Amino acid sequence: MHRALLTHTSPVARVTLSALLVAACTPREAPRHDAAGTSANAGANLVQTTAKAPAPSAPSAPSAPPSPPANPLWASESVHPVRFTVPTDLGAVDPTVTMVESVDEGATWKTIGEVAADERYFHFKVPLAKEGTRAKVAIVFHKTNPEGVATTVRRLELVTAILGPSARKAYTWKRVVAEAPFGPRDGAGGIVHNGKMWLLGGWNPKRFPLGCANDVWSSTDGAHWRLEKPNTFESSPKFRPASAWEGRHFAGYHAFRGKMWIVGGDPNQGYYQTDVWSSENGREWTRTDIHTTTPRVDPNGQPYPANEWRPVEQSHFGLRAAHITGVFQDKLLVMGGQRNADFVDPDWPGAPSKAFDDIWSSADGATFTRVATTGPLWSARGYVSEAVELGGKLWIVGGGLHDDQRGGRTKREYRNDVWSTSDLVHWEAVTYEAPFAPRIWHNVKAFDGRLWVINGYDGDAIGQGRIADNRADVWASTDGKNWYDVSPPPSFVARHAGTAWVHDGSLFVGSGNAILGTWHADVWRMTASGP
Repeated sequence: MHRALLTHTSPVARVTLSALLVAACTPREAPRHDAAGTSANAGANLVQTTAKAPAPSAPSAPSAPPSPPANPLWASESVHPVRFTVPTDLGAVDPTVTMVESVDEGATWKTIGEVAADERYFHFKVPLAKEGTRAKVAIVFHKTNPEGVATTVRRLELVTAILGPSARKAYTWKRVVAEAPFGPRDGAGGIVHNGKMWLLGGWNPKRFPLGCANDVWSSTDGAHWRLEKPNTFESSPKFRPASAWEGRHFAGYHAFRGKMWIVGGDPNQGYYQTDVWSSENGREWTRTDIHTTTPRVDPNGQPYPANEWRPVEQSHFGLRAAHITGVFQDKLLVMGGQRNADFVDPDWPGAPSKAFDDIWSSADGATFTRVATTGPLWSARGYVSEAVELGGKLWIVGGGLHDDQRGGRTKREYRNDVWSTSDLVHWEAVTYEAPFAPRIWHNVKAFDGRLWVINGYDGDAIGQGRIADNRADVWASTDGKNWYDVSPPPSFVARHAGTAWVHDGSLFVGSGNAILGTWHADVWRMTASGP
């Protein structure tokens, strides 16, 4: 499908695209929720943005979380990460240590679980106790002799938390359809508009001729779906209609000013999609972004055939993918993201690998202006479904960066920090380490007065609270600091790049990628089952 793309490439570019084609068919992780990187040589065809950029952003957040306060205020029944080290003066200890808690100043201790000593991390579920109680958390180390008798060698107190009121709430999960007619895919957009749930595009190279689709579906209940616009993205790079957007996945999808919006795209076609589209009915779409257009040229400066190659297009926020989008204070936002030399040859658009921590806003989807920030700021990242508004603030939860071997980034980064802002200029690190595993390709929503983190992918390295690979867990928080596990039942398949909607008093979750070449088309509904 990339035959035309391979005819005018340097040897390096040819290898890269071949690798992408192989990766797209490999039953491992979907590489094109991929889209990003850091550092490579700039090409000669760089397109300059027409927007005037203010001063650079403030320094990013530290890569490691700081030590917790001596007496943190934790809500009853919330979950918090607790770290420990194995004292070196104990010699060899048992590979498993015991977690204990006390709510009476250490007079008595209760066993609350076990964890591998080399994990150096566990989840502490705060006990339900009256407000103001001091809850102590400790680790107990043991040694077992050849006869199998275990002896306690040390109890190490780690945290003394002051308990606040619980914000835990009960929810019920129900699968409303096992195989929706939109079919298996991941990274599809989810929008609620005009009383309906909408699903847009998505990625599944086993189904769609160019990997991604541009079809549009709608539903009022999550179980019954109607095709509003069929997939027409079947010929590229000749696909250039002015009234239809190219297929894409894990882009920006929002309801804004009475319309549905698509903001940017992915690099699956060998270039960055930075276009912005809007629609009132899901069938007719209008492109809105002001952008520059530059013809493609080869390494010798010779133009590629215009009827075979799309030009380099660039909106004000520039060439990128995996960006985080949102709607806040009546503005469309583009934040962070990545350019990745493993997916787009930097000689083609003239854009080297880069990881972003910038913020761009637009009142009309046409002109985007960079926001100058002051003070601490989240580190460069992408791969989060969206930033959401809750309690008059905008929230960014988790995310990370993709590896980019050609661009010099040798491994992926995964984060579980939580940031908020009331003005886009000043940001607060609400927590540097939430209890859920660091992850990318997760959904974030605001629902029922809570932030929600839904599924995702946390890498392939077990440790520091990671179970590794796809996630089935779901977490909720009223304040970004105290989180509660609200995961669906075991019949819910772990996934990443799913689609989520807040509609009809419920949170809906569907589709997604379960790795190993398996895509899903199910839809689940979660509703409150108690006060």
